Amino acid sequence: MLKLPDSLRETLKKPLGKVYKSLPDIDGDIVTVGDIVTKTVIENNITPKLSIFDLKTQRDIPVEIHHTFKKIIKVKNPPGYISDEAIESIKYLSTIDDKDIALLVDGEEDLLTLIVIKYFPVGTYVLYGQPNEGIVVLKIDNTLKQEIDRILKQFEKI
Repeated sequence: MLKLPDSLRETLKKPLGKVYKSLPDIDGDIVTVGDIVTKTVIENNITPKLSIFDLKTQRDIPVEIHHTFKKIIKVKNPPGYISDEAIESIKYLSTIDDKDIALLVDGEEDLLTLIVIKYFPVGTYVLYGQPNEGIVVLKIDNTLKQEIDRILKQFEKI
């Protein structure tokens, strides 16, 4: 398990990429992280390869996602941590061709964006919510992977 150090909290509150007010056109595999982003993408008739959410927004407001996923995998991931269970699930899901898979998180999903970027292939789009601002859209490339590796090395191994 990895623990978010206090020294990184402010850094990770800033968006890792461009923030959009509405969903831009995207051509390629998409991974969504967060309930509102997942719901928005699905309501726009786009099927993500992987959707990661906890059925809550802003920690405690319930969110309903009206969609039948092909497969739902449940993992525990405490707030402020990245669990080994979540890492292994994302690592595995990055290697398969299936689409329309949900990773339902018991806990908090925000930090899992880092693991998606680490393991999913170059060219994959990662979308996550920036609270009260919009949707951050990242296209994974080697530079982004190196930046994420640098960030993850600062996490405390538990």
